[in-house]
Amino acid sequence: MIYKQTLATPSYLCDRHDRLHPWAAVRLCQEVSEYHSNSTGIGYEELLKQNRAWVIARAYYIIYRRPVAFEKIMLSTWSRGTDGLFAFRDYLIESEAGEKLLAGTSYWPMIDFASRRAVRLKDFVAGYEFHDIDATGHPKLDRLTMPPMPEPDCTLTARHSMIDHTQHVNNSEYVKLMFDALDETEFDVDQPFSLELNFQHETQPGDTVSVSHIRDNGAAFVQISNSRGLSVAAKIEHV
Repeated sequence: MIYKQTLATPSYLCDRHDRLHPWAAVRLCQEVSEYHSNSTGIGYEELLKQNRAWVIARAYYIIYRRPVAFEKIMLSTWSRGTDGLFAFRDYLIESEAGEKLLAGTSYWPMIDFASRRAVRLKDFVAGYEFHDIDATGHPKLDRLTMPPMPEPDCTLTARHSMIDHTQHVNNSEYVKLMFDALDETEFDVDQPFSLELNFQHETQPGDTVSVSHIRDNGAAFVQISNSRGLSVAAKIEHV
């Protein structure tokens, strides 16, 4: 099924101009994913009983317009299938009038909660209903090629407020770090833009994190690393 949820854009997720933060848009996509997974029996609590958890590996979002505080929006998500290792999930956020605000697609492996290693999906998605609807026109996500990166802009410690129930830094927290590194004077988030993310080595509580960014051929590239190596690579550009 396609899962839908309507809400008023929370003001606490908006910036000083009363528009939804990019990281908050990503967080809302994650939240609606959890509601959908819970409703179909493969959500966090059910999987944890089997020592399993979903984690995100790759994602691509197009943000056409950021809704304003208290604006009514409709979030939709659905599963687009699996290749045995990744489950593919797409998103839409629309205005009350049906205007497309965000489209997204993402790749989710399932891991063994203790070992943190990926497990095969076959037994978990048997009989699951898939919808072959492409939200973004960008359904295949390859590994990002990054330009040579400069020395880090900043280094910080992964604090407890950044950690989610999967016991690592939440994907939206990385997006927050990225746009803080860019600053609103360097990248105009009020123009439609795409955000592509590759997640590699997870960041755990207390890890040291470094953030680097560079502009190249009109795009912004952001790299976040921890003690295990590259954690997240991202490409942000206007569309």
